[in-house]
Amino acid sequence: MILRHITLKDYRKLIGFWKDNYFVNELDDLKPFKMFMKKNPKMSFLVEEKGKILGTVLGSFDGRRGYIQKLVVSKSQRGKGIGKQLINSAVKKLESLGALYIPVSCEIGNLPFYEKNGFKKTDQVTMSISHSTYKK
Repeated sequence: MILRHITLKDYRKLIGFWKDNYFVNELDDLKPFKMFMKKNPKMSFLVEEKGKILGTVLGSFDGRRGYIQKLVVSKSQRGKGIGKQLINSAVKKLESLGALYIPVSCEIGNLPFYEKNGFKKTDQVTMSISHSTYKK
């Protein structure tokens, strides 16, 4: 298994991997993905074996906080330490850039994984808005 940075050349394989193992939405279209990668160079990682993606994590930094998205491990590879390797790589990179706070949103079933990796639940409620639902 090889851990490496995600590049734009990985895009097509990433979309297929995410469709098979998680989900894809408009944020994963090529244009937003290119913008994300340009603004957050060398903050995203994947694990692969023989050219096949086994796991991914996208990292970003806004100058204050670090963010983790798309931590996805192949359904057939879960429980083998790939997620831990990816989260550790992303957190170390974000901390090296100066991030002191790294929030993450996850599905309730993934709480034990994040808690085992040092994340703690807070009283904050995650809310979101997208361009398609914003009411002016």
